[in-house]
Amino acid sequence: MTHLPSAEALASRGLERLVGLSDGVVLQGRLRRAAPLIAEAGSGRLARPATDDPFWATLIDAVTVQETRLFRTPRQWQDLAERVLPGLAALGRPARLLSAGCATGEEAWTLAVLAAGAGLPAAVLGLDLCRPALERAATGTFPPGPPDPLRDVPPAYRDFFAVSANGVRARPGPRVSVRVARANLLELPEAGPSFDVILCRNVLIYLTAEARETVLRRLLARLAPGGALMLGATDVPPPALGLRSWAGDLPCLWRR
Repeated sequence: MTHLPSAEALASRGLERLVGLSDGVVLQGRLRRAAPLIAEAGSGRLARPATDDPFWATLIDAVTVQETRLFRTPRQWQDLAERVLPGLAALGRPARLLSAGCATGEEAWTLAVLAAGAGLPAAVLGLDLCRPALERAATGTFPPGPPDPLRDVPPAYRDFFAVSANGVRARPGPRVSVRVARANLLELPEAGPSFDVILCRNVLIYLTAEARETVLRRLLARLAPGGALMLGATDVPPPALGLRSWAGDLPCLWRR
């Protein structure tokens, strides 16, 4: 492991304690770019991490990865639309869908559009810690590129986006709502409304093994009976969690 200067090492340890970030190459590079901010904080503040402290909130904004796009990994969305959403039509209420680690909102709004395409009333919640990302996610508007923000969107869903010179805006319709909120997945309350579908893709890869298991346990506590958990392609849940594949040909879709 590359040696970090003492201030950056303190920041790395604080981020691991707060949000479970693993001290890997990605985090080290981002900490180096945030070196002036870290230097201003001083060792006393670095030794007292808190997500609501202005310094730590700004540092989290600076180091979290916000790589995402509409309909990222299209096959996974197709599986969700064909295998899971039809079963939610009989709920007798709007489906509750969660994007855990929603970044700038593309995943949350893709969930909304997918529900709208299925004629399914739904309430979508996107959670993230990065404040600038959440501000953009709340708008449902995405820059025009390049690259084209609609490049992965299947033709059947193109009408759910309004295109202008300023980019594209998701418009799932009045029966589907989208809300975003700042939350630490490591501290997600286990009690509260359950979700019929939970997505946590390309988040766990940046966490320590202990944090990954904690996040998954907290998400599973909020998964409705019969609900679906979709993870990233490289995420393998610990056997102790008792998850099983939704179907043999769906390696990223899980249920209890």
